[in-house]
Amino acid sequence: MKNSPLSAALSWKVLCLIALLLLLDTFAQIFFKVAVTDLGEFPFENFTEIEKYIFNLITNLYVIGGVIALIFALFTWLALISKVNLSFAHPMTSLVYVTIPLCASWLLHEQLSWHQIIGIVIIVVGVFIISSDEMH
Repeated sequence: MKNSPLSAALSWKVLCLIALLLLLDTFAQIFFKVAVTDLGEFPFENFTEIEKYIFNLITNLYVIGGVIALIFALFTWLALISKVNLSFAHPMTSLVYVTIPLCASWLLHEQLSWHQIIGIVIIVVGVFIISSDEMH
């Protein structure tokens, strides 16, 4: 793989791939959370209940949608790392630690604490610092 020039690291195609990857991964996790919220907690009591729960999981449309989103995320990831250095692309995936809590707050009405908000800011700053070599 060739080294990515500055123009490749910051091109619209790369930015769109990063945004798509974050969107797919975020919505996969949201779909999974909706599915298990509907199904209830995992039953550890007996094998019959575990079998029933797993069947309900694998036939749940939210789980199926989440798996499909992750499959598309895989191909988006491969397209992204074919265009830029892994050392640039991989820190960008850390932004799901920003997008998932924000979307969970917005869509699932989960509360964000000040500690989480401060952590989100630190993650964004950290990703910017780590990726700044590609942006110069």
